[in-house]
Amino acid sequence: MVDSLAERRILLGVTGSIAAYKAVEVVRALKQRGADVIVVMTPAATHFVGPMTFSALSGRSVAVEQFPADGQAGEEHLDLARWAEIVAIVPATADIIGKMANGLADDLLSTFLLACEAPCCLAPAMNFRMLRHPAVQANLVRLVERGCRVIEPEYGRLADGEVGEGRLADLDRIVQVIADLADRRHDLDGRRVLVTAGPTVEPIDPVRFISNRSSGKMGYAIAEVARRRGAEVTLISGPTHLPAPAGVTLVRVRTAEEMRQRVWEHLPGQDAVIMAAAVADYRPQQAAVQKIKKREAALTLDLERTTDILSEVAARRPPVLVGFAVETHDGLAYARKKLVEKHLDMVVYNDVTVEGAGFEVDTNIVTLIHRDGREEDLP
Repeated sequence: MVDSLAERRILLGVTGSIAAYKAVEVVRALKQRGADVIVVMTPAATHFVGPMTFSALSGRSVAVEQFPADGQAGEEHLDLARWAEIVAIVPATADIIGKMANGLADDLLSTFLLACEAPCCLAPAMNFRMLRHPAVQANLVRLVERGCRVIEPEYGRLADGEVGEGRLADLDRIVQVIADLADRRHDLDGRRVLVTAGPTVEPIDPVRFISNRSSGKMGYAIAEVARRRGAEVTLISGPTHLPAPAGVTLVRVRTAEEMRQRVWEHLPGQDAVIMAAAVADYRPQQAAVQKIKKREAALTLDLERTTDILSEVAARRPPVLVGFAVETHDGLAYARKKLVEKHLDMVVYNDVTVEGAGFEVDTNIVTLIHRDGREEDLP
């Protein structure tokens, strides 16, 4: 699949925050994914990072002054506005946020922002006292209402040693939001998509449980791409070590019954339901209240079936319903049977014995089995 950032023209605005040094890694990541990047710095930003650093990484000259000493005509803001396909302000200070919200322009970056009509996102970074000021909050609300994506800052240790909100968002999250804006495909605008992902865990006692090898990577990737293509996405996830995809509503659960309840809660109004979670088929009939001690040479657990969430959802007939079949032998036959018995629109068949497929890896090899009989092998 072609990266959504490949050959896209990204203008990165860098403003006067100590977090400006982190924008260096944003440029590096964008370039690695094939983007063409121009950096525009405010004069204050140059006190934290030199323009030469950004120029070396981007392969382009860095713009700082509205009226540079070389005597140019002062129309660079218009040239840049025509060039940029995506705009990202990283980091965004209270100053640039206020200028953007109120239409002020007293340097190259703020003047460019008034002239540019490209999609825009910004990542605030400042002390929590500044961030929570009513004027800053009102300006952020105004920008969101105008369609600007605000990448919320994180809670953590700040540059001055204090702890609170205002830390620049995770860089991978920032790059992903930029990639979302750069994606030309928005065929899911206005659609609602529900995705399940990851394993469930069924307690044996307070310290032990039954689970499976699902990492959640498949479901998280589907949720991320659906969001990038414009959908409103709800991701119901069992325990994983994966970060929440940007812009996705993440609902965390542990057991099969918790997942069932959350699916029912979010099911109404969904246009597509994609059941990628590896839900436990069995659970202990009764979990011990205290840790089970080693006494006998063998231990027998009485298990009972969990509720088949996929069959229950199928009975409600969402417009599109996709299931998954993970098998180790005779997989295609089982997957075709699942498609029919559970009244699905499509089954994704995954043979975990094939090299490059299976659990806890970033690649997979699947067969898509459609209701109309079509079968597609994805290498």
